[in-house]
Amino acid sequence: MSEEKKSRSITDRIKDREYDREEDDYSDIENDELAPIVATDIKVPMSTYGIGPVFGLIAIVLTIAGILLRKKWIFESGIPDSAFLKYSYLGLGVILILIGLFIYWKAVFGIRIDDYLNAGKLCTGGIYAWTRNPIYAAILFVCTGALFISGNVYMYVIPILLWILLTVMLKKTEEKELFKRFGQEFLDYMVNVNRILPKPPAK
Repeated sequence: MSEEKKSRSITDRIKDREYDREEDDYSDIENDELAPIVATDIKVPMSTYGIGPVFGLIAIVLTIAGILLRKKWIFESGIPDSAFLKYSYLGLGVILILIGLFIYWKAVFGIRIDDYLNAGKLCTGGIYAWTRNPIYAAILFVCTGALFISGNVYMYVIPILLWILLTVMLKKTEEKELFKRFGQEFLDYMVNVNRILPKPPAK
């Protein structure tokens, strides 16, 4: 098989490939079964908002529902009698909200993501060196903080559900698109930076 046909074959396989694996380790690419190819012919910039409006609406609705239901029906028993626990949940909630607001501020005002999207470049600096999805992380932190302030332990399952939902949504949409556009560069970025939970960048 000629190099031209081989390259065309690999490209076709990547275009037709279904990214439906549970783990996003891309082991077939790392094992050279598929070569990561950057889709340099994609001229349309990625959406600035991505899945943000959908996920944000779901997160807000579930968080408000959790707060409103904290003293309703069987959920009322989830509020602790201990004053120590109540104030501990309150303090933790405030801290989480402040962290979320700080991440949001760094993502919106600390770096112009639109410039990267319009230029077709992968943003890996600033807050994006700490988390691949700072705005989504901010939403999760703020919603989790609000639920902790509400003080009902039953409602703490909501952040876990939101985390799972966000992970699935990102793997099925934005991460697939980023891989098509940036190939190995995005795979290296995935290895070094968490999807949601911020961590200090490697030095």
